Amino acid sequence: MSETFTHRPVLLNECIQALNIRPEGVYLDGTLGRAGHSREIARRLTTGRLICVDRDQAALEAAEERLAQWRDRVTLVHSNFDQIDRILNELSLSGADGMLFDLGVSSPQLDDSTRGFSYMADAPLDMRMDQSGGMTAAEVVNQWPQEELRRILYQYGEERYAPQIAAAIVRRRQDRPIQTTMELVQIVREAMPARALKEKQHPAKRSFQAIRIAVNDELASVDRMLQAAVPRLNPG
Repeated sequence: MSETFTHRPVLLNECIQALNIRPEGVYLDGTLGRAGHSREIARRLTTGRLICVDRDQAALEAAEERLAQWRDRVTLVHSNFDQIDRILNELSLSGADGMLFDLGVSSPQLDDSTRGFSYMADAPLDMRMDQSGGMTAAEVVNQWPQEELRRILYQYGEERYAPQIAAAIVRRRQDRPIQTTMELVQIVREAMPARALKEKQHPAKRSFQAIRIAVNDELASVDRMLQAAVPRLNPG
């Protein structure tokens, strides 16, 4: 497959400038994604090393091609970025000269409608960044108590209609399990007042964000990452 993707990494020039890459340095990209940042880091290394981490096995498989030119200086790791200590220890590295984290869902995860991240296409309620295990969105939607659903919708999605949406989810699942993204979108739509449906933003956007964050334990992972990353940065 030829290299035709046109993905533009977030703040690429700013990230590369801030990393201040030394050709012999050790760097860690904690959110590999489409490897846009990693490519720019790797091409600046000579004897240095780049550790690429992602929870999504699909990202690592795609990186085999996208980073092929620099594969001798790149190590791909299937893990969550909150495992920095373990990752560096297993690679016998005391620390890194720079680390990069591009947080949130990645474009390929949204583009692949079968993953259940998107409220624009029908798919099973999954939303796991790491599909090798763990809790799915269907489990959250069908098993979590109403108050916990309300809490995550409000806290993670800033959804002002969180009480109404949580109540609607619980009412619907009493009849049958909620299994697909479009079923959930319909429930969210029906729970919201008419004026909310006229807003420019898709009515399910905030709810889907909240459930995705809960499924992947994203905020707690970021906290653990920050606690682990700072002590493993080399001086300077």
